[in-house]
Amino acid sequence: MQDGAGRLEVVDADGHVQEPGDLWERYIDKRFYPYRPIIDPVATDNMMVVAGRVLPRITLPDPHNEDYRSVLMGGWNATFGDEFAKGPNGFSPQWYLEEMDREGIDRMVLFPSRGLYACAVDDLDGDLANAITLAYNQWLADFCSTDPHRLVAVALSSLHDPAGAADQLRYCARQLGCVAAMIRPNPVQGRNLDHSANDAFWGAAEELGIAVATHEGTGVWMKEYGPDRFASRLAQHAMSHVVEAMQAVYCFTIGGILERFPALRVGFLEAGGTWLAPWLYRLDEHAEQLQDVPSETGRISKRPSSYFREQCWTSCEPDEPNVGGLFEYAGADRIMWASDFPHPDAKYPGLVKGMMTAMASSHVGEADIARYAGANARAFYRI
Repeated sequence: MQDGAGRLEVVDADGHVQEPGDLWERYIDKRFYPYRPIIDPVATDNMMVVAGRVLPRITLPDPHNEDYRSVLMGGWNATFGDEFAKGPNGFSPQWYLEEMDREGIDRMVLFPSRGLYACAVDDLDGDLANAITLAYNQWLADFCSTDPHRLVAVALSSLHDPAGAADQLRYCARQLGCVAAMIRPNPVQGRNLDHSANDAFWGAAEELGIAVATHEGTGVWMKEYGPDRFASRLAQHAMSHVVEAMQAVYCFTIGGILERFPALRVGFLEAGGTWLAPWLYRLDEHAEQLQDVPSETGRISKRPSSYFREQCWTSCEPDEPNVGGLFEYAGADRIMWASDFPHPDAKYPGLVKGMMTAMASSHVGEADIARYAGANARAFYRI
């Protein structure tokens, strides 16, 4: 979609705020203040302590991993050192708007950074988890109020207490203006996403007409693919995002969530996208083979790929190759562009330029570029 001047409209489907270290100091309900996430006020990373656990585990200071830690954090701090130096006043809404103007991004849908880990402890109390997310969501609403058209709020949700999370989602949608809910794809207290206890949350999202997005962040005190097999940060981070997204696709399709909630919209973010075509093909094959076995496929009435094409979206990295093939398999209206800005993975500066280079190498036509760059995100988030 183009604006009135014929310029390509760019909607970033997955950008990130960089929350101030005193967010939970200022916003959490006073009853939960002693149990709030603790952040070093001068930290220039996303390390925090939640319920006595240091997160993210993958970047815990250790003699065996200081080499990669120093490279990742050193590069990030060098790029955004001026903002980190401002402490709680850094990474302000005004700074985001200026950076978006420089990069050519019209609207940015905002996910958390430190918030990715704020409830990422498996045995966290449900009331505390909901207090942590509510504090974040109230802060985010204030952050986006500078320009709510361009800075688009996604509510942080936790499934430690699905019914309580559903009530909070109603508040976030109706009172705070959030257009979607972010959940981690990891199992919570032994419950996969397709567990019936979570239906209260899916039902609330469907009732409200707002999207749900899964979003991994490596290094949690929850079940997560990678650390049980690999000590390498490269291995854990490369694999966990994709494998957790794959199991989330399984839960929503064969697990029956989308069958039970046919108006629910779901997105799978921060994992790239070109893994999706072979995964849907494989799920379709297995579902067809076991279509007459109720214990295996009894919760669905369609092929897994059909659910995806009707109710799901995914995002791709700014310069991800071979996106054109994914358009053909999953649908050109189901793939969104995402920057991951301002995380170390973001190919910044030059986010939009990288996207256009990738589109050229994939031989994608102008109409599909317009869908990918902005229209699909607008449809998913209904913005």
